[in-house]
Amino acid sequence: MIHHRSNNTIRFVLGMIFLTMLTSEGFSQGFTSPIQWHHSIHEARVSALGQSTAALNNGTSYHANPAIPLENGVLSLSSFLFSVTAFDSPTDGANLYSPAVSFAHGNFSYSAMIDYTSYSIPPIDSESGNLDFSNRLFRFQTGYQLNENFSIGIGFLYSSYQSTEFSFNNETHGGDASAWGITAGAHYQNQFESDNFVFRSQTGLSLNDISEGFSFESTDMNETNLPGQIRLGLGLDISSKNLRHNRPLFGGGIYTGFSKYLARWEFNDNPSQVSTPSGFEALFTTWNSFERFTGSEIAEISLGEQISTSIGFELHYLETIYLRYGIVGGSDYWIRPQNGLGAEIDLYYISLAVTHLNYHSSDHWGPRDNSAYVQATFRLPIDGQSRDTLLGRLFNR
Repeated sequence: MIHHRSNNTIRFVLGMIFLTMLTSEGFSQGFTSPIQWHHSIHEARVSALGQSTAALNNGTSYHANPAIPLENGVLSLSSFLFSVTAFDSPTDGANLYSPAVSFAHGNFSYSAMIDYTSYSIPPIDSESGNLDFSNRLFRFQTGYQLNENFSIGIGFLYSSYQSTEFSFNNETHGGDASAWGITAGAHYQNQFESDNFVFRSQTGLSLNDISEGFSFESTDMNETNLPGQIRLGLGLDISSKNLRHNRPLFGGGIYTGFSKYLARWEFNDNPSQVSTPSGFEALFTTWNSFERFTGSEIAEISLGEQISTSIGFELHYLETIYLRYGIVGGSDYWIRPQNGLGAEIDLYYISLAVTHLNYHSSDHWGPRDNSAYVQATFRLPIDGQSRDTLLGRLFNR
């Protein structure tokens, strides 16, 4: 039985690596939304593991998949210690804050997140000043654990977007806008063992930022969507049965993610007309190739080029010290190619994670950029139960 399970584990890992290699030629990206930087999840562990989010319990309060189960009876708060610079768009970077809070009781879990992003770009003429942009993205999510293996979840989001109005080609652009949307997900996990290791496999599927698009207050810019996408994630955690201080001496994980981007600008039969399928419509109508203007020519974007792929690796010692590496790539249409390197010290009640992101250079994005995240997470048990921590065992001998 153990030998059979070990063979299944090997097949699972090889399958994940094969799928990653298979779609690596299809890494792709594109500007389709005024908040296109939200194609990425700006969270320390997620970024360090290459955006492999749908099946990833990231240990903080920020979850891309609302179905991911949380620790029962614990209030968790997480935030960057200072604003981070996201280089997904614009090329000069955007300042971003992303605090979050989560809690689970019984079979239900709840989380709330706020993303605040702001940036400025140079004026388009000598008579106007810088163009200022900002966005507040509020998320509230709830999940329900059907049994020890399977859970589902749903979330609601509200995006409030502000930008300077400007004229271009005798048309008014920019201004304030808002959008409502939903996120839904499912998550499956299973645990099995060999003589020396414990294995936990995870599979997650989520529909993120599905919306009819932005409604502008003073301009007719209704051709603008939230950056909707479908995320599929696979993960495998491995922990040693060799314990120290009641914790696995060492362990690790491999995670991979696949994202199909929904929002897009495409040409109709009339080359002068552009259509933008909304998030709901795009769930069913965007599984094909389409034509878009690249800045110099009209190019056909295949279905494979609308799917990005990521992979991440993690090692840990005593479930306290973590090292991470991940990569996500693309063709400069939806998400900027990048790789991340991260580390974390997790003392349970408080953890501190640091991630360094290396944004790749390209003709579209320009030279290479770098960004750093420093994120703290606080866990407060409110169920009246004490927690078995490493520091507690070391100081209470």
